[in-house]
Amino acid sequence: MKRSSSIFLLFLAHGLAAQILDDSTKLVYGPNTTQYIFEDNIKYNDLFFVPVDTSMFNIHRFTTTELSGYLLQDLGTLGTATRNLYPTPPSIIGVRSGFYVYEPFFKPPEDFKYYDTKSPYSRIGAAVGGRGRSRVDVGFNRSDSTNFNIGLDYNRIVADKQVSSIGRNDRLTDSEGYDIYAVYFTPNRKYLALANFSRNRTTVTDQGGIDTTNSFGYFDRDAAVFLQNAKSEYLRRNLHFYQQLSIDSALQFYQTFDRSFAAARFRNENLKEDENYFDNYYFSTDTTNEENTFLTNTLETGVKGSLGKLFYLGYYKIRGYDFVYGKGDSDTLNFRDLKPETKGVEHYVGGMVRVQLNRNYRLTGTIEFNLNGNQRLTGDLLAKNFDVHFVTQQYAPSFMDKAYLGNHDFWVNDFKNIKALQVEGGYLQRIGRSNFRPKLNFTTFTDYIYYDTLAMPRQTNGTTTILRPGLDYSFNFFNHFYISGNVEYALVSGNTTEAFPVPDMMVNLNVFYSNLFFGDNLEVQVGLDNHWKSDYYAPDYRVSTQQYFIQNYFEVPSFLITDFYLNIKLGHAYVFAKMNNLVQAITQEGYFAAPNYVGKRPLFDFGFYWMFFD
Repeated sequence: MKRSSSIFLLFLAHGLAAQILDDSTKLVYGPNTTQYIFEDNIKYNDLFFVPVDTSMFNIHRFTTTELSGYLLQDLGTLGTATRNLYPTPPSIIGVRSGFYVYEPFFKPPEDFKYYDTKSPYSRIGAAVGGRGRSRVDVGFNRSDSTNFNIGLDYNRIVADKQVSSIGRNDRLTDSEGYDIYAVYFTPNRKYLALANFSRNRTTVTDQGGIDTTNSFGYFDRDAAVFLQNAKSEYLRRNLHFYQQLSIDSALQFYQTFDRSFAAARFRNENLKEDENYFDNYYFSTDTTNEENTFLTNTLETGVKGSLGKLFYLGYYKIRGYDFVYGKGDSDTLNFRDLKPETKGVEHYVGGMVRVQLNRNYRLTGTIEFNLNGNQRLTGDLLAKNFDVHFVTQQYAPSFMDKAYLGNHDFWVNDFKNIKALQVEGGYLQRIGRSNFRPKLNFTTFTDYIYYDTLAMPRQTNGTTTILRPGLDYSFNFFNHFYISGNVEYALVSGNTTEAFPVPDMMVNLNVFYSNLFFGDNLEVQVGLDNHWKSDYYAPDYRVSTQQYFIQNYFEVPSFLITDFYLNIKLGHAYVFAKMNNLVQAITQEGYFAAPNYVGKRPLFDFGFYWMFFD
């Protein structure tokens, strides 16, 4: 029988049969012959392949906030600046740039899928929304030989201005990204190498929110905005390489290398028209043109292996960094002498231990030390119906936290390192065809850094606790009717609670009908997708520094977002149609995503997704 063209099954197993034949001896390709695996599965000897997703559940969700389950806040429009709704400790304990609002549009190395394809596999998806909102996602993958595979992806998000627009193609946001990835292994399967490169550039016309000092209201399409000439740009690219040499299952050597670059830019070519927005002008009252960059080179070398039910891994990592403040050489406000050291090298040591007791029980622990004094310790327990995740860490302030000088903003701080503790878990209970998962998230931050009402970084003095009980649920009744979603409750206590603006409650509720027709060849889902958050003082956004900051002047009211959708699947082709925000369509009253930024309007969206396996 012909040897498989699968790159990984050849590497990980011996002599797998490759071709799939039907009764007429024709090759049959499809989702069952196409699987993928992540780099972490290889690195941690957790060799679990995942079939390509053929479900059409929630394909009508295509914006970044919708895809996150509304765990991200944005500025109301596709492609705008984002932040986590609930604070989460960063995975990096060393130096960081402090620019994060456009990171969700960038594809990091850990998100790459490496495919086992027995035929060329490609996909194309597009969503077209009202008022010039759209998203495109295209990908292609194939094996050119029995031990080499390559793939590439392209994606783009665009949105026209929703207010104060001069017409079609008057862009508010444009985020364009692409990536390429490949994997190779030797015929004897002792050596494996994989690499990926990803790049994304997001450009945004910053309007600063809606200005209601004239005769227009917040929800008028011709409403005025605070800024006419401000633009932001965030460029992100990363080159990643992983190689592994296997002596046997008990002893393997690996190495990873990353070269990462980020550039955050802000400009305003006509400050005279926007003079009421900014308070400070440190360099010019006519124009603003700023750029800050961050470059890192990271090399990690380690040893790992599997000894029965035990997996072990240990490594040493060296990370060189170079942060460049755009005004770093300026003697204005003595910034050249006051700014922190921006170039250096960090050293890390770390490891991991995993015990796989049986198919249903797994215990994992990791530890990492930065030789500058920071550390991160994690633990995971996965059981049949129960899971717990634990992390405690101390991490460094970002460069943006420590210092900044621009035309409109200035600060220099001597902040302490931040400490964080997070424990979360849940228990899955099945009752008939319904599932319930009560869950709890307990998080504490000590000496937390946030941006205050003046949009300047400030450090708390003490510990703050966020307690988040919740429930994930899924009901199936009358065979074809479903209800799914989650409830989140948050209670903030301790020191400086105002630094953690979160809604007391958040609810997602998806009610839909799903059925198969024409001999199970046509699948249809139709439903109402609902989201609700309680009143809270949602953070505002400072365009010149790309930072969210707390505010106490604008309480974002609670509002029910209800979207009607129709999803259709025929073979490997998927189509959806959606009417957004039925509540506003009926009541003529909208909602706010942030202070002075309104949410999505009653717009009609449609889109498709198609997979090809030959």
